[in-house]
Amino acid sequence: MKKILYILLTLGIINVKAQFDPQFTQYMFNESFINPAYAGSHDALSFTGLFRKQWVGFDGAPTNVTFSAHAPIANDKIGIGINFMNESIGVMKRNLGLFNFSYRIKINEGKLCLGFQAGVNSFQQNLASVKTIQANDNQFLNNTGVLYAPNFGSGIYYYSKKWFAGFSVPRLLMNTYNAKYSGPTTSLAGLTYYTSGGYVFDLNSNFKLRSTFMLKMAKGTPIQPEVNIHLIYKDMFWFGPTYRLNDAVAALVGYQINQQFRVGYAYDYTISKFSGYNTGSHEVVLNYIFKYKYKNHTSPRLF
Repeated sequence: MKKILYILLTLGIINVKAQFDPQFTQYMFNESFINPAYAGSHDALSFTGLFRKQWVGFDGAPTNVTFSAHAPIANDKIGIGINFMNESIGVMKRNLGLFNFSYRIKINEGKLCLGFQAGVNSFQQNLASVKTIQANDNQFLNNTGVLYAPNFGSGIYYYSKKWFAGFSVPRLLMNTYNAKYSGPTTSLAGLTYYTSGGYVFDLNSNFKLRSTFMLKMAKGTPIQPEVNIHLIYKDMFWFGPTYRLNDAVAALVGYQINQQFRVGYAYDYTISKFSGYNTGSHEVVLNYIFKYKYKNHTSPRLF
């Protein structure tokens, strides 16, 4: 119970700021949540589902379930997509729905995409689930009402067969609400910026090396870099390490079942001062790309 109370104190019983974004280790396969310009980049209708259980063993730790779908339209000049997320952190429940739009420009062997995102957050605090020392504590008898707030985002993304690079601000508004009042407030303070990129190296006829990175930048916090290096065998199986500065090291493994369907798993081991309070994080991602084999690709997309 002390763990739940710690979560409550960390988030704040009364005031909740919802600018934070969930952490994804396999972001290279779920980048539509980070960058709206990613919409349509699989060059076919693509569905992705992801489940992440963070800090296993710590009561009230974050749990995320996401789903995204995106596809190119209008002769590949436009990409559209939808994103949904359900997140639980302590007593707070959050749902997020987003629509992504990208304008795609063919440049040499790749495409430059300019993206925009619009959506709605909903928030609720499940206070009645807390077991209190004092029976019938008035502050914990009822859940808060469901509150809604709009949000917007933008980004730029370039990709080719071998490499990609992107920059985005997925949430342009700071959504903050006070449980004592009837609705949230918004501001432009505290934006989070993402820079990502990656390259696939051909080692020989059987092996490739995929190297990716991400920089996460937010006002008032240190820049958080993340580096991934994965060995790929025959475009079917990959594995390798991930390092997130002052936060975690991770092992990622994945399998391309066929040209349409792939599955990935990541385990994060916490290396921060919080390591003694959890046994790590688990993340599973599933991706299905429709009609991929009819697009004249010789191998599946590797990001």
